[in-house]
Amino acid sequence: MSSSEDQNTKQQEQFSGKPSKETVAYKFWQEFQEERKDIQKSIDDLSTKSKSLITKLCEEILVRINLLEKKTTDATIYLPSYDQRQSILQIRALVEELNVKKAEIAPKSKFSFKSRKPNVISGNGGGGATEAENKKESNITTTPSTTATESTSSIINENFQVITLNNKQNSYLAVNSYLSSPTNDSTKIMDFHLSSLQNCFINLVSKSITIGAIHIKGLKNCVILAGPVNSSILIYDCENCVFVVACHQFRMHTSKQMIIYLHATSHPIIEDCDKIKFAPYTLSISGLDEMFEAAKLDQKNNKYDTVEDFNWLRQQASPHWNLLEEKYLRKDWPLINIDDSELKNVLCEILEQSI
Repeated sequence: MSSSEDQNTKQQEQFSGKPSKETVAYKFWQEFQEERKDIQKSIDDLSTKSKSLITKLCEEILVRINLLEKKTTDATIYLPSYDQRQSILQIRALVEELNVKKAEIAPKSKFSFKSRKPNVISGNGGGGATEAENKKESNITTTPSTTATESTSSIINENFQVITLNNKQNSYLAVNSYLSSPTNDSTKIMDFHLSSLQNCFINLVSKSITIGAIHIKGLKNCVILAGPVNSSILIYDCENCVFVVACHQFRMHTSKQMIIYLHATSHPIIEDCDKIKFAPYTLSISGLDEMFEAAKLDQKNNKYDTVEDFNWLRQQASPHWNLLEEKYLRKDWPLINIDDSELKNVLCEILEQSI
């Protein structure tokens, strides 16, 4: 709102004796954002809470989200349509993040018919038996473990793996290094958790798997190539990276100076981000059509250029993102192993050309 418009609004309020719709809408939006950020903090803090409290805390957070949604519904009589839509999107994002967090840390059931060996792989490239695997199989499981690795031990499908790659620098990381043969003809499904990586090239392209989801946090000067993702990609705290990804839902928070080559079947969401460039997904390999089909992604429906910026509610375009100019589009991506002597040059060439 310009200073002249603001002055006119104040004059109208003085004459009418009641606040204008614009003033009420602005006040609502301030209160909405304060509550939304407080709920988001509560969701983030769940990782620090006792596992025995997780279910109760999640229920309390969901009550708060429902109340925020009710307040938004009540406010539609004076909220502009654009603000209404943004409110709904942000509430949906809260619900999804709560579900993701709960799935990650909620305690396992204390009883099961038979314990099964989880297929969990850490970033060191080795299998390694977990504590759960070393325990004798029994009709009664042990008390849930509290270690980070064993928090994923609720995964019991032998064709489903969670791969965690963290605390690495100057490395070429490829999904093929972590593949093991499935026990039957079912498709191998993998989730990836990437964190605290610097100067790394991460190649998650493989026709042998379907990616379930990717969670990314704290990457700097990295390149990610990924095949189609069956659900969502969630990104936090990244800087000076190039990601080539396809998914149903894309959300990025607290990141800057990024190039995202994206195929998304819903509106991408950014928050607290700056200097972000979006481009269409340009990965081209044989069998890509089948990979899109396995991930249930519609190749004809790409909303990469309809980004929703939660920090920008005006009708004008957000200053925090724009589209990569066509002359800078990259279509040739290195998909073969990159040795240590070449890694630095490859990263520099991609990052400096793109950003």
